[in-house]
Amino acid sequence: MYALPTLYKARNLPSLKRPVCAICIDRTRGRTEEVRLGYRVTVWLCPGHASQAFQTKRSGRDFVRTLMGVWQANGCMTQARHRSLDAHLNQLRTPPPRPRPGSYAWPELRRRLEVRYANGAPPPDPTHLPCQTCTAHTPSRRTLQRWHAERRWLSRPP
Repeated sequence: MYALPTLYKARNLPSLKRPVCAICIDRTRGRTEEVRLGYRVTVWLCPGHASQAFQTKRSGRDFVRTLMGVWQANGCMTQARHRSLDAHLNQLRTPPPRPRPGSYAWPELRRRLEVRYANGAPPPDPTHLPCQTCTAHTPSRRTLQRWHAERRWLSRPP
């Protein structure tokens, strides 16, 4: 008979104040971070599983199949989770969009924000954006949330 793994007296976990990685569970290494998948679905992952390399490995199929297996094993595979995983795969399948006008007129700001988003930062408040050199209106709060929700840093490097 061998000891079954539990989180009750788990040793070597990074912090008890943060949830463990949804994939590693009792073998979590490093500080977990919250990853937003869309459709109001979030999951806590270790640095390895939250990385762009793992999320895009084999066109995202490894990431999707792993999370789907975890959720199905726990009996919590909801319609929203299924939609978020489908959206993740569809995002990696579609080619990058052509240049467009409108809110896309802020390419440098968008690139800087996408680098922050890739590192797990939430959308900022538009009144706190650093734009002292220009007189134009900064993007709206909704535009910043849309940029965050599109997760373009997964389909191409920031």
